[in-house]
Amino acid sequence: MIHVDEKRIYEEIERRRPKIVALNAPDGLLSRLEPIASEIRDRYGIETFVLADPSYGSCDTPNIEAAALGAEIAFHVGHNIAFDRLGERTVLIDAWDDVSFQEILSLALPIVRKFGSIGLCSLSPHLHQLESARKFLEQNGIEVIIGKGKGQLKDGQVFGCEFYPVFETRDSVNAFVLLGQSRFHAIGVALSTAKPTFMLDPYLNEVVDVTELVQERLKRTILAIYRARDAETFGVITGLKEGQKMVGRTLDIKRKLEERGKKVRLLAMREINGDRLALFSDVEAFIQTACPRISIDGYTFQKPVLSVPQAEALIQVLDGKEPGDFLQKSHWL
Repeated sequence: MIHVDEKRIYEEIERRRPKIVALNAPDGLLSRLEPIASEIRDRYGIETFVLADPSYGSCDTPNIEAAALGAEIAFHVGHNIAFDRLGERTVLIDAWDDVSFQEILSLALPIVRKFGSIGLCSLSPHLHQLESARKFLEQNGIEVIIGKGKGQLKDGQVFGCEFYPVFETRDSVNAFVLLGQSRFHAIGVALSTAKPTFMLDPYLNEVVDVTELVQERLKRTILAIYRARDAETFGVITGLKEGQKMVGRTLDIKRKLEERGKKVRLLAMREINGDRLALFSDVEAFIQTACPRISIDGYTFQKPVLSVPQAEALIQVLDGKEPGDFLQKSHWL
């Protein structure tokens, strides 16, 4: 069952006495927001908006939308990070899942024991269970390391594009284990560390080796780089979501491409998808500095759409070099 730290929401309202507030969350938690919104309206007489657009992470905070609605506070539920506030209005509200990992950890023992030492990591709702999982594995003869947090990340935490706790411990372990039902995060761990990675799904009681998925993603990202090599006109996209506005990075990539004889169109958009990009018929390849997973996991693009690490590899290729291990990084931006 998912639990939301509603107490903190009410404490913040009582302290600041806003007239209007907003709530948003990732899709998996969106249904939990309306009862909270109703409680806020009933308890405080405050107009409360549920922001129903998708929310993909702490890079996708609702400051701009809240300001447009006149809301003094935007409660962002579920992407637990090391900070409790982002921007002028956003207050981060933790949510956690009390599902038990005991059974799936027992099932995983024969597999992870072969590696001797493992790095343990998780996503936001399960961070509170890392220590108990560590103790169980260590009691069964497995050496376990939980990497230290950095920046937004807490100890053992991974995002879709940020991997400090696992990247900085990759040379000390032989494999990684991710607690949670998220191939998305497990694939990121494996790509950034180049280590075998297993996802422990407590809902389906499955131990998932993501090796094949990782190999497929890597092949596709490399193919996109070599397809983009022959393009003459590039569209370089800046994301307009608050945490994705990498204007400096966009202009740096533009400069490097132009130095190598390429033409560049500068674009900016909130939602990067195949339908929007198809409107730019003169552009032969795109580079986007918003979210790297759009490029690495995307299947709907007719033309190459590169992430920042892929763009860096493309520059290498244009200079007659090998692309290198461009995804083996702690942060893909």
